[in-house]
Amino acid sequence: MRAKKAITGLLLVCGIVAVFGAKAFADDFTCTITRVGGYTSESGSITVNLTDVKGTFNGRGFKIPINSRSNQILAVLLTAASNGSTVFVKVDLDTNTLKAAYYNVD
Repeated sequence: MRAKKAITGLLLVCGIVAVFGAKAFADDFTCTITRVGGYTSESGSITVNLTDVKGTFNGRGFKIPINSRSNQILAVLLTAASNGSTVFVKVDLDTNTLKAAYYNVD
């Protein structure tokens, strides 16, 4: 019985470490928009080039996957690009994927 509790406890600790050790959330940045466009049927996504205002990346291309939120993300990006505004974005730097975009009202 004691060994069973020890193994269960060890598995629980390993599970917690795996969940919190993994990169669960996208990184947040405030960016200027360099370019929007470039749909490719091979990747099934639209590309946007962003520059972080703090200099983390410059003109880096991110994919916008085509899904139920892609129209809203594109609307935010195109509005900010036409007004010269910045956007607050959530991106996955490992896969160069844009997860969310919000208009920065500053």
